[in-house]
Amino acid sequence: MSVNRVCFNCGSSSLVSDRSLGGKIVCSKCGSSSFKNKSSSFLKRKNLIFLAIVIAIFIIIL
Repeated sequence: MSVNRVCFNCGSSSLVSDRSLGGKIVCSKCGSSSFKNKSSSFLKRKNLIFLAIVIAIFIIIL
């Protein structure tokens, strides 16, 4: 299974191939067939913005 995809509904990365649906990939927790790709760049960008805000506040205080 592809690790970089997660379920759009529940966020689980536990995906299985359902034989009754002709091998269609579904979520093993909620049964949804809607997926999205994990994006680690969003988390990195969020951390950089937070770090920039902290540095700006520190400079203003000094």
